[in-house]
Amino acid sequence: MTSPTSVQPVSIARRVAILGNVSVGKSSVFDRLCPQGGHETGILGSARSVIRGVLATGPGAAPRPFREKCAGCGPRGSPFGRSAACPCTEAATDRYPCPALTNGTVWSLLSRKQSPPTETKTESTHTSPASGAPAVTHLYDAPGSANLAAGSEDEMVARDLILSGQLHAVLLVADAKNLRRSLAFALQVAEFDLPMVLDLNMLDEAETMGLEIDDHELAHQLAVPIGRTVAVENRGLRQLSELLLDAQVPKRRVSFPAPLETGLSRIESIVANPLVAPRGLALLLLAGDQHAADWVAKHLGSAALKRVLAEVETVAGSFTTALDVLISDAFHSEAERITDRVTRRGPPSPDLLVYFGTLAQRPLSGAVIALGVLTVAYYWVGAFGATYVVDNLSARLFGGFLIPWCERLIAPIPSAFIRDAIMDPDFGLLPAGLFLAIGIVLPVLFCFYLLQALLEDSGYLPRLAVLLDRVFRKLGLNGQSLIPLLLGFSCVAMAVITTRMLPTRRERAILTLLVVGVPCAPLLAVMVIILGKMPWTASALVFGLIALRILVAGFVTSRILGGRHPDLIMEIPKMRIPRPRILLTKTWRRTWQFMREAVPIFMVASFVVFLFARAGGLAVAENLSRPLVNDLLGLPDQAVQVFIKTAIRRENGAAELNHLRDQFTNVQLVVTLLVMTFLMPCLNTAIVIFKERGLKTASAILGTVVVSAFAIGAAVNLVCRIAGITLS
Repeated sequence: MTSPTSVQPVSIARRVAILGNVSVGKSSVFDRLCPQGGHETGILGSARSVIRGVLATGPGAAPRPFREKCAGCGPRGSPFGRSAACPCTEAATDRYPCPALTNGTVWSLLSRKQSPPTETKTESTHTSPASGAPAVTHLYDAPGSANLAAGSEDEMVARDLILSGQLHAVLLVADAKNLRRSLAFALQVAEFDLPMVLDLNMLDEAETMGLEIDDHELAHQLAVPIGRTVAVENRGLRQLSELLLDAQVPKRRVSFPAPLETGLSRIESIVANPLVAPRGLALLLLAGDQHAADWVAKHLGSAALKRVLAEVETVAGSFTTALDVLISDAFHSEAERITDRVTRRGPPSPDLLVYFGTLAQRPLSGAVIALGVLTVAYYWVGAFGATYVVDNLSARLFGGFLIPWCERLIAPIPSAFIRDAIMDPDFGLLPAGLFLAIGIVLPVLFCFYLLQALLEDSGYLPRLAVLLDRVFRKLGLNGQSLIPLLLGFSCVAMAVITTRMLPTRRERAILTLLVVGVPCAPLLAVMVIILGKMPWTASALVFGLIALRILVAGFVTSRILGGRHPDLIMEIPKMRIPRPRILLTKTWRRTWQFMREAVPIFMVASFVVFLFARAGGLAVAENLSRPLVNDLLGLPDQAVQVFIKTAIRRENGAAELNHLRDQFTNVQLVVTLLVMTFLMPCLNTAIVIFKERGLKTASAILGTVVVSAFAIGAAVNLVCRIAGITLS
């Protein structure tokens, strides 16, 4: 029997990073190993972020969700465990360390501070099989990476996780149908002497291609446990979670040319440290990784860094080929040798999806397929979501029931001011806030996110990127830029963050300028509703000018900035039929995330404008802006309140425009929609742009956006007035 005064075992949360190439199913593995989901969290010593979740353990077990509140540590808890100052003592908090991580909004992602990991005493009875000490396994889902000597900011996440010195093991997810590429990355990670489990994912697709992998031989070659999964079908995940307890340090090492091996040994002796394996760190330094050099300067001193750089220069002088190329070739050659030993290829199964995927990349057939996708998108989002669903909700649910019922409910309130604040048709909390968000934005947004999830999970988007690569080259980019640009139609702020996947600052600056000129999904939803009640020429004008603005801005900016046009190198995943449950889950998560953030902002914005109008501020603003709004843009005074709400949230301004549409002509509606799309992005996006691009570049981008927005709006107004175009 344990004495009450006896010392409890120390709980050390196991930290396991899920690493792998792009499009190998890492997130699918993460979602199923962590059924309660994950949260954005920072990497120690880095501004970058990963998704963290808690591994479910035991027969049929699922972890309890993170606590949303804590009695003292709040959102400042350590990203790798509970803050040392946290006073929480409940068993639930000890089992699932408390940092009450925020919901992953852009601002919380950028502003969170990290604290070093700590070991804490606990009274929980959840024990690790290995040590008998209470433990919990945290999984960190990092973006896909092809090389630890990172080229893009997304790829830097895997390297930062390893150099943090905080990982206990690595779960490396491999694409079973492209094993050589995955093994090349696995061999790089193996140089850091971290216990590893290799998961062969997408086995169903490999079998369709006639590939058979001898996992016993592969385990012998690498000396690590091998998992076999089809994550999207939940096959093999229970066994994989059990294998994580048996992770082993890989024994396979790659041999390099003699001068490189000699220099590698000398650098290892210089950078010997207790946090990161010297050989892995030395390879990063030889490959020219700047973050590794910064790590040496910080932890070992500038003198050690000078000695390292001198050794790197000596080794580089022994070769005519760049060291990073030599190192990469050695890893890929070793990976190819292992792949040849463990893989047998049989006849592939006939697959119509493979044929369709091939057609989608060819110029003529690809253009026809892309046109078909756009047509389906128009009828699904525009005709069904924005017309049928929204009209029925507005007429039957809101106009026929909720608004009259709410008016009767608040009628006994003696204060006319309070009644107006709640139910004023122009600025009331319910009509202009809650009901607009739910009745207009929600149904169209759900339809859009469902279509987006279908295109993502089917594997069509990378093929569209290949098809449009030639067009993007004219803009100083390549087809890889299509993914962030399309993401801008979902959320501009997230699209700006996604530009990290591009390798150069030049490309990221160009794409940021293009992204801020596209309508995000909520704004697009309301645009479709407004344009749906106008002639098709109005839609053609609006979306034609949006496309023209992207082309002109990209072409001009690429010529101003100069630089080399990048080549397109990307993995093309296999075409597949998406699973309805996964599509609906992804769609619901995205929609719920938006509504949870947007509805309060809709209501606050409505109340602020209501107070502003009652205080006379709206009339003053309308008078001051009349030369710009009335004379230059040809818009009515009500456009001012639309632009005020747009500055808070784009879709809030669009919903207000739809609310006031009877006071605008069709031409004025088109001009207003264009100015709203091209004008200053919402507050979240502006913050992200300054964070990602820096003060100088961000100011130039936003200044260009504002000037071009009013110039385009004024030009459309002038041309329509002179030509007598009414769009009616």
